[in-house]
Amino acid sequence: MYVTAVSPLKTKHLVTAATTNASMLSGFPSDLDGISGWATVTCYLKIFDLAKAPTLGTDLPMMTVMLPANVQVFANFGVKPLSLKNGLAIAVTLNPADTDATVLAAANTSGADIFYSPSNANP
Repeated sequence: MYVTAVSPLKTKHLVTAATTNASMLSGFPSDLDGISGWATVTCYLKIFDLAKAPTLGTDLPMMTVMLPANVQVFANFGVKPLSLKNGLAIAVTLNPADTDATVLAAANTSGADIFYSPSNANP
């Protein structure tokens, strides 16, 4: 992970509920440094370049990460993080389509740790 004194690394730990868990992590330009995720059923972590919580079915993700059932996923962007101009928002859906808004059933849990660095002094 690439960390500087100007952009402190932040972490969001998410364990899904029976929703899409659509949420905004940073309302400022940010760098996505890495992801760690797991799931009991194959599902999809959607990454959005937005300064608000995404509206699934309308807002399109800039990246979709498959979380296969019973397999831990790691993605480390190293010294070249994924730059997000507007902000960082996420959601988890059951299907990979960009416009999917299918929620996971309550029994089908997943989780993720999102590592990011706001590019602004106001994280």
